[in-house]
Amino acid sequence: MEAQIDELINKEPVWSSQNENLISKPYSHILLKPGKNFRLNLILQINRVLNLPKDQLAIVSQIIELLHNSSLLIDDIEDNAPLRRGQTTAHLIFGIPSTLNTANYMYFKAMQLLSQLTSEPPLYHELVTIFNEELINLHRGQGLDIYWRDFLPEIIPTQQMYLNMVMNKTGGLFRLTLRLMETLSPTSHHGHSLVPFINLLGIIYQIRDDYLNLKDFQMSSEKGFAEDITEGKISFPIVHALNFTKSEGHTEKHDEILRILSLRTNDKDLKLKLIEILEFHTNSLDYTKNFINQLVNMIKNDKENKYLPVLTLHSNTAANLRGELLYIIDHLSEL
Repeated sequence: MEAQIDELINKEPVWSSQNENLISKPYSHILLKPGKNFRLNLILQINRVLNLPKDQLAIVSQIIELLHNSSLLIDDIEDNAPLRRGQTTAHLIFGIPSTLNTANYMYFKAMQLLSQLTSEPPLYHELVTIFNEELINLHRGQGLDIYWRDFLPEIIPTQQMYLNMVMNKTGGLFRLTLRLMETLSPTSHHGHSLVPFINLLGIIYQIRDDYLNLKDFQMSSEKGFAEDITEGKISFPIVHALNFTKSEGHTEKHDEILRILSLRTNDKDLKLKLIEILEFHTNSLDYTKNFINQLVNMIKNDKENKYLPVLTLHSNTAANLRGELLYIIDHLSEL
């Protein structure tokens, strides 16, 4: 017995591929129905400016996919979501403890991959710093989003508060991707970073998601009809509606919005009632749609290159890349 213990404690902890498969089951489950590869496509387009070699690009893509899918596992627990990508959420199959542990485990596996991006200690330190900063930002934004939801109406966020939250929550993973790539890039950027562009993209992405959750049939089939209402989420249209009814003195409609959100209801009629308020009484859905279009036009009408890169590539290549980036923006503005 003593000899066995001595042998055990003087070696690395034992781990097997069988054990790895067991604890990775919730993650493997979410991979059964892949997403739309939006982030991968964005990475590929941005790399036409930043020119990372293929091996580094593949590792960055793997890091982002690990973080994205793992964050969805945790999101589904925090939102008590029944569906993700049209299938039963992992925590309802494997349980909350296992799914939570797996998601956290994958965060650290993603962090471990940073060491494969460079053998230079100063550069590795910079990459780890970026990773930690943006994961902190992501959790700050997510935490605030959850707090507003769970303690409503203690705080009714303003539009600016909402945008600040999104800059942390949704912007975190977008910025992490770009900052890793810009740090590794062998290309001179002439002091021009794509961070403002990626921040704006993250805001558009989140507000569009808020809008489509209430209006899009395909999203209903993948996540459930108006699932944000069941969650009680303080989404962009809700932020507008609550502030509008408060400022205009529409107390009855204000209280009705709060009441339906507090119910965490699956009742379709109640959800439709709230959507009707947002559409016809507060004009919040049209406001949201117009706000998205305004953000998109900030990029499209950017004459000073504040958002898109100053391209020093061959003119045809530069025009094609700008076209690809604008195509991504157009895709995000489709409602």
